[in-house]
Amino acid sequence: MDDLPPLPSYDEPWKWLVKIKRQRLKGGKTFRTLCRLLKTEIKSMMCWASITAVLDFIAPYAMLRLLAYLESPDDVIVHPTLWVSLLFIGPMARSLCYQQYIFTATRLLVRVNVSLVQEIYQTAMRSYIYDDSILDSVLEDRKKSKNLRDTAKGAPKSSQANLTSLMSYDVDAIYNSRDIFYVASSTPIATTVAVVFLYRMLGWPSLFGVSALLCLTPLPALASRRVSRIQQSVMRATDMRLSKISEYLSSIRTLKYFGWEHAAMDSINEARGVEQRRLWKRSVYAAAISMAGDLLPMVSLLVMFSVFVLFTDDTLRAPTAFTSLSIMETLRSQFVWLSNITRYSAQGAESLRRVDRFFDSAKEIKRHPEGPLELLNATFRRTPIAKFRLLDVSICFRPRGLNVITGPTGSGKTSLLLSFLGETVLEYGAASCPRDVAYVPQSPWLQNDTVRENITFFSSFDQARYYAVIEASGLAQDLRQLPAGDLTIVGEKGTSLSGGQKQRVSLARALYSQSSTLLLDDIFSALDTHTKALVYEKCFRSGLLSDRTVVLVTHYPAALQDAETVVRLEHGKVSSVETASSPPQALLQRTGCSTPATDTDSASLGNQQIIENEAHDAPSEPPTAIGPPAHEQQIPQIGRIAKETSATGRVPRTLALQYMLLFGGPYYVPLAMAITIAVQFAYFAITYWLSIWTESYEKYEHPNSLYYLGVYAAAIITFLLLQLSGNLLYQYGSWTAAKKMHRRLVTAVLSAPISWFDQNPIGRLINRFGNDTRSLDTVLIDWLRMSIENGLRFLLRIASVASIMPIFALPAAIICTAGFFIGEMYTRTQVSIKRLCSINYSPVFSHFTDSLAGLCVIRARKDMDLVFQELLAEKLAVHARSAETQYNCNRWISVRSDFCAASVAAAAGCVAYFWSGPAGLVGFSLTNAIGLSQNILTLVRTMNELEVELNCFQRVREYADIEPEEHLSDEDQAKAMAVPASWPTSGRVEFHNVTARYQENGPDVLRNVSFVANPGERIGLVGRTGSGKSTLGLSLLRFVNIASGRVTIDGVDIGRVLLNRLRTSVTLIPQEPVLFSGDVHSNLDPFGESSETELASALAACTSIHVPDSSDQGGDHHSNKPSRILTLDTPVAINGENFSQGQRQVLSLARAMCRRSKVVLLDEATASVDHETDMHMQRILREMFPDCTIIAIAHRLRTIMDYDRVLVMADGEIVENDSPANLVERKGLFWDMLRNTGEYDELVKMIETKPSTS
Repeated sequence: MDDLPPLPSYDEPWKWLVKIKRQRLKGGKTFRTLCRLLKTEIKSMMCWASITAVLDFIAPYAMLRLLAYLESPDDVIVHPTLWVSLLFIGPMARSLCYQQYIFTATRLLVRVNVSLVQEIYQTAMRSYIYDDSILDSVLEDRKKSKNLRDTAKGAPKSSQANLTSLMSYDVDAIYNSRDIFYVASSTPIATTVAVVFLYRMLGWPSLFGVSALLCLTPLPALASRRVSRIQQSVMRATDMRLSKISEYLSSIRTLKYFGWEHAAMDSINEARGVEQRRLWKRSVYAAAISMAGDLLPMVSLLVMFSVFVLFTDDTLRAPTAFTSLSIMETLRSQFVWLSNITRYSAQGAESLRRVDRFFDSAKEIKRHPEGPLELLNATFRRTPIAKFRLLDVSICFRPRGLNVITGPTGSGKTSLLLSFLGETVLEYGAASCPRDVAYVPQSPWLQNDTVRENITFFSSFDQARYYAVIEASGLAQDLRQLPAGDLTIVGEKGTSLSGGQKQRVSLARALYSQSSTLLLDDIFSALDTHTKALVYEKCFRSGLLSDRTVVLVTHYPAALQDAETVVRLEHGKVSSVETASSPPQALLQRTGCSTPATDTDSASLGNQQIIENEAHDAPSEPPTAIGPPAHEQQIPQIGRIAKETSATGRVPRTLALQYMLLFGGPYYVPLAMAITIAVQFAYFAITYWLSIWTESYEKYEHPNSLYYLGVYAAAIITFLLLQLSGNLLYQYGSWTAAKKMHRRLVTAVLSAPISWFDQNPIGRLINRFGNDTRSLDTVLIDWLRMSIENGLRFLLRIASVASIMPIFALPAAIICTAGFFIGEMYTRTQVSIKRLCSINYSPVFSHFTDSLAGLCVIRARKDMDLVFQELLAEKLAVHARSAETQYNCNRWISVRSDFCAASVAAAAGCVAYFWSGPAGLVGFSLTNAIGLSQNILTLVRTMNELEVELNCFQRVREYADIEPEEHLSDEDQAKAMAVPASWPTSGRVEFHNVTARYQENGPDVLRNVSFVANPGERIGLVGRTGSGKSTLGLSLLRFVNIASGRVTIDGVDIGRVLLNRLRTSVTLIPQEPVLFSGDVHSNLDPFGESSETELASALAACTSIHVPDSSDQGGDHHSNKPSRILTLDTPVAINGENFSQGQRQVLSLARAMCRRSKVVLLDEATASVDHETDMHMQRILREMFPDCTIIAIAHRLRTIMDYDRVLVMADGEIVENDSPANLVERKGLFWDMLRNTGEYDELVKMIETKPSTS
């Protein structure tokens, strides 16, 4: 990048955002807005296009005069050297004007890109983002409710996937249709000049040709209408495909946990199949439109010649015939260009409509008036058509104090926090909220940056405050264990950190902020007992939050005891509000967390003990191990994100052949090449036959004009039919190749190891599935076909001229050799710059998707959306810099190639002047020589664009060849196949001295772990955050490398079992439940392996758990029922956004029941639900999994008090292994953890009253 010229100051992205917003205020759709914004550039483009259209006819005119001189040298008035000079001057003047047009057009391209992307981003950052799929399903299911339909029509329908599609496909399609201004200016002028020219030569018969041209011209326009309608359906299918891909990539861990990669592949391929069927239909029409570019001028010329020879007494002389042919060739290039632009314009028009729909439907978030956190008789809905409402809520939280919101799962706690932030719809009532709020969501949102940057969050670095926050959030010890301390890059979605670490970094970000108000959503759910007590003591009882208003959603008894205000929600209503004047025990009892009085005392004592232990264990010096400030010491940022690779040098020429080999069988490519060669010979046969025809008037006194006309017409028809066949052949081959590559890409990406996703951000992958796949679908085949055709045409032109005028071969060879070396020099530079363009656009995608995922956090902070807008502008500036350099390189080569082409035409004119030969053959030679001027320019451009688009193919193929997670030899495959089909039958799990690490050369994360889980036994796994609990669970599914030892299930080493078989046999219920768009049925059983009865039974068992409905996106407009009846047909939005966190977890439990696994692994599966729901879920586990081996990773110790055994982990080792009762008697680590819960007496009582399992 340092070698590229800087971006001009007038092209800085933020300046164009200001300009387009100013124009948007004047009203009108996006097209009018862009026209006003870029009117100077558009006027300049149209001016240069008009001049170019006139200059196109200088060379044909010069050829006419030169041929007239050669035919009658005695009638010369002007010396022929003038006409030879014009053969050079005309194409060069035309080239300079045309390149000026292209230069302006590419500047317009960059400006449209940066303007629209920024405007879409800014609008999204300030608007509600809903999942339109669930809105559509509600409309379909509830058509009987007119009010609901009317409400939904006003609801914004802009899901994250659609926004990504707008930014990738649609913005691209809009600026690709920019050449509509060229054809709108040049085609009418060129047609007019051509008509006048032809009339002067042919007289009134030319009017018949023009009439035929005018009659046939509407045909491409009519076809383009059909293409436009097809394009609408194509874009809908593309949106659906990208939506699925984005959803699956965002939830790749869940897919792999359950072994659902193949189901995801089938789902994506099904969506791709729909898209490709529509793409093929569009390709057929595109081939017809493309043929129209050849059809119109050729048929017009045929009509003119027919009328001329049949109804006049004049003879068709060489000057007239070949000049007419040259003029019609110029018109042909115009109409071919028009046919291509018609297709691109249809795509651009549809994309403009989609962008307009987004801007028209985007509903800007309305912030509440600035003031204290207060609601007065306020009613909110999560979306305009949501059934669940926060109803008639009146709350005034205590300023500069701790306020707690509690209540059962699904009661509306998260919705209440979001309502304060303005993220929900206020139906009536009043609300106020401070403008600057630090919000911590229940599911942590982190940027793909260092730990330090995530915590400081674009605030200035204050070392003392930073270290205080690190200590308060319990991150000091964790950061000392990271490879680069707080300069470790957390990865996309914080993949480098554990769940508890992510939650504490998210909390630290809020603590470090200067916001006077903090909204914290269940921040303790992902923390173990020890860490929870430590964080609570250091954050909420240390004075760190003094003078700050804190609203905390939690069930934590200590917080309920200390809170100045406790609000309990039930069914979307405030059931009680208790203040600090109430006795602490009353608060606990009313919130459903009844705890003996001694427990609250023990909680305080336990927390104090933790503080003392931490102080004793901590080093005496300041915690410099987490890294000094960045300005004091430059430490490289370490993380697992791999830098996107860029190949060097030009794209290998063999890549085009490798692409073509994907077209079909072994005979497909030879057949395609044979037809292409036949097309070119047919094209030259038309011109050559014309020379024979004109010579016949000199050889014979009365030649048979009908014979020559008939052969001429047959040659044209043959050419058109071959051209249409070739186009369809190439289009079908491209369609097949794109189908194969997309399948390979989907299979390779979803089969990649989980570590690969940690190294490659989703934005980078979306770029492959978006822009690069679009190239394979549409653009690549056009440039490949045109490159082959123009290359053959170039060779045939040179050969035809040299065969007639052999002396012409010498200057042609010299000029073409010079052009070849210039082209080689250019191509090496151009391809490298194009690779930079592709690489520099991936961060734009990543920033876009990353911002949309954290919208609530970003918008809560004052002016933070402006910071992210500036970050996008910086990334766009980098891309624009490389893009402008790429386009300017194109202008450099184009001028030089045109110089070579003009030199060839002038050389042919000189040879014709000094070489006396038949006028027909000279006309044939000059026609081809002059055609070289456009031919070389087109060839260089198409070859350049081909290499650029082949780079997209290379990028797709790079990811299609990813090493899969599982690569078995024949011997390993045979061993895996030997595993019994009924395995596992009992569920006995054994760890034999297992040492594991995430990377082959990385540190050990499990050390000599050994234990046995007997069939049907329930084992709890506890320990401090980072102790290795989740790693042990992941090792059971082979997500970590087992360096030594082995893990067996029913005596079978899991290393011998196919990954998919293993992961479908062992069920994991994860800490963060993920649902996929579709319905409940597809989420429970994507493979269709269970019967409807079994699915309904599992769903009924789980929905017996009382879970109020707090996030339903649809339903009765006026009801507020405590819970909804879930059926297998209940729609599920992307990421399950129409369900609360607790509801998703309940459905995850139902999903596990449907799998009927003998081994079930729970990873903090009940951390996000209240105690009552937790108890119900544990009851379901006991009843529905009586013979299953259950291993439960738990932070909430009451969850595992009735388990058979508890394993206590520390530093990757099992330090305690016994029944809960025996561990309490031993008074070791487990006993310490019980004391720190604040519920010691109650938990011990649970152990004592545990029923016998004998």
